[in-house]
Amino acid sequence: MKTKHLFLTTLLMLTAFSACKKMPQHIGDSLQPNSSYIKVAFSDRNTISAEVERIDSLSTKAATLSLVGNLNDPHFGNSNLSFYTQIGLTSNSLIWGEGATTDSIVLQVLYSGYYGDTLTPITLRVHEVTQDMSNDSTYFSNKTFEVGDELANFTFCPTPKTRHYYDNDTVGVNVLRIPVDNALGEKFINDQESGFTSNTAFMNYFKGLRLSCEQSSETGSICYFNMLNTNSFLRVYYHNDYDTTFYDFNVSDKYIRFNHFDHDYSSALSPIAFDDTTYNPYLYVQSTAGVRSRLVFPELAQWAKDQNTNVLINEAKLILTGANGLISGYDNDTAAFSQPIQLVAVKANADNSYSLLPDQLVGTNYFGGYYDPDTDQVWFRISEYVQDLVLAGPEAENYGIYIYTYSGSFNAKRWIFHGPDSPDTTNRVRLEIIYSQIDD
Repeated sequence: MKTKHLFLTTLLMLTAFSACKKMPQHIGDSLQPNSSYIKVAFSDRNTISAEVERIDSLSTKAATLSLVGNLNDPHFGNSNLSFYTQIGLTSNSLIWGEGATTDSIVLQVLYSGYYGDTLTPITLRVHEVTQDMSNDSTYFSNKTFEVGDELANFTFCPTPKTRHYYDNDTVGVNVLRIPVDNALGEKFINDQESGFTSNTAFMNYFKGLRLSCEQSSETGSICYFNMLNTNSFLRVYYHNDYDTTFYDFNVSDKYIRFNHFDHDYSSALSPIAFDDTTYNPYLYVQSTAGVRSRLVFPELAQWAKDQNTNVLINEAKLILTGANGLISGYDNDTAAFSQPIQLVAVKANADNSYSLLPDQLVGTNYFGGYYDPDTDQVWFRISEYVQDLVLAGPEAENYGIYIYTYSGSFNAKRWIFHGPDSPDTTNRVRLEIIYSQIDD
């Protein structure tokens, strides 16, 4: 924790507020006498201690989207994402019929987005899960299950915006169709008496699927799939002695599905310095149980005490500005690695867990957290949190604030922003405070 000078700016703020009596976004305006209304404003740019931390894991059970892919990022290293899902019958039972034979099998999944470079190919693999999955368990992003036979090995360039037409469809859907080994269909047909009498019997017989991706030396990408959509299914095309037809197995919101995330930061060309509070020119956040940043304001309570009067926080804004161009000699490609739409700020606890900031309860419009492409910034209004720090005093424990990406369980975004030691002094992370001095 290091102490630097406080940068005071009074004239502009006094001029700005002289034309109005009250601003509803400022905490405490109605509690103070008119004579003491916002005497001083300052911008605390240099008394912030920061560090970047790995995220151990997060719950991804029943995540909105299923993620799979491989991504090489010069600043974040390699990310390899996969997912597990149960599949079930779309009828009460299934009889394949006499003389049934598999013609082909397709695993079709509906695109719901992507992250990275879709012009570089990725190789997707499908395996049969051989362990039971339980609805009573909470599955985290580091959980794995044993798998058996490889059912598909498919190399492709993602086309999430391209409509595909199949089975005489004239509307088209944005799907990926993965050819699956016919051996799976023959296995199903041979075991029809034991595994297809009910959906429960089938799910006990066939535990589920794992979709994973081979590592690649190219940039690669992460694909987002909506497995709950009716256009996502495992379809077995077959014929028997009487007919040529197909049968669909699907995914339901009642079935288990969860995402698995692996990150190798050692492969980064411009590696992140983790758990270092001494020097942070840049700070990092990453979804998919990647990394978070911690910000602490160690001198804030002492500064308030040194005022020798009661300090009322009218407004406190934490402002983060994106770092673009070359970082440690390597380009931060924000075209391939676009910024997250929203970040999350939470209060850090002693055990590295977190809790909600009081300002978040006021409402999203007040609290902030949204990325502004015009300014390349994200801000949070944390007035009540800062007031609590001031009231607690310099001796109170202060573990700071964690910054995360939003929807990290089903979103592959990452962001680099200027830290307290950035060479770009204008855009360093800062806490801007407007306060009043209240005499007893």
